Amino acid sequence: MIFSVMAGKRLISFALVGILIAVVSAGPTSRILGGTDAETNQYPYVVSVRVNNAHVCTGTLISNRAAVIAASCVTKAGSTPIEADTVSLRVGSINQYAGGKIVSVSSIVIHPSSGNFLHNIACVFLAEPLEFNEKVNSIALADVDDVVDEGAPVKVTGWGLQHDGASPYKLQQVTMSVLSAAECELQAGYGYDSVICLQHDAGNGVCRGDEGAGVVSGNRLVAVVSFAFGSCGTKYPDVSTKISYYREWLDSLLA
Repeated sequence: MIFSVMAGKRLISFALVGILIAVVSAGPTSRILGGTDAETNQYPYVVSVRVNNAHVCTGTLISNRAAVIAASCVTKAGSTPIEADTVSLRVGSINQYAGGKIVSVSSIVIHPSSGNFLHNIACVFLAEPLEFNEKVNSIALADVDDVVDEGAPVKVTGWGLQHDGASPYKLQQVTMSVLSAAECELQAGYGYDSVICLQHDAGNGVCRGDEGAGVVSGNRLVAVVSFAFGSCGTKYPDVSTKISYYREWLDSLLA
């Protein structure tokens, strides 16, 4: 099933819709609209998150044994994850269908306050540590006191459907810009301290399955994609979960 998310002032309502309806990135499959193909080895930290061996979300390696994703990719209810043995990652490939290596997940930790797409962050831990090379590597996390300036360009990468409805085999990349919390509150009623809102042109942005995709600035992971408002590519900003807000929690998991 797929979730359609429409937001009012501090309120998100959810409705189940048919699988063929183009909806929000907060569901378990997605796309980057208006993106371009990534190059081999360009983003060695990006992984395909798979449930029962089907791509559902995008994730980011933050160590040789862990990746950060959106909690809603792997949530059964509240902060309860789905069974870890149903989840795997494809690492070391820009092709969601082939190449690289499929690695098993041993455990999933969802942020304890996760719910209704707030605190939408989780860590998945691998059954075996990875060997880093030019195709597989981690990315540095934003520090607790890191601030991404309003208007700053950020890169988002992910797999999923395109404008024609086809699912690309090749990783897609798109550049968006950071929106201030005040402006996100004005435009979408979502100016929380724990999120970074992303501005994009109409017809561009994230959609189904880009959930969990890394938001990168200055070679640091500053956020992970949480959801898009309404149907994909609308005038509303896309919402991502701010890494600096959760840095201490992530550090405690990696210790």
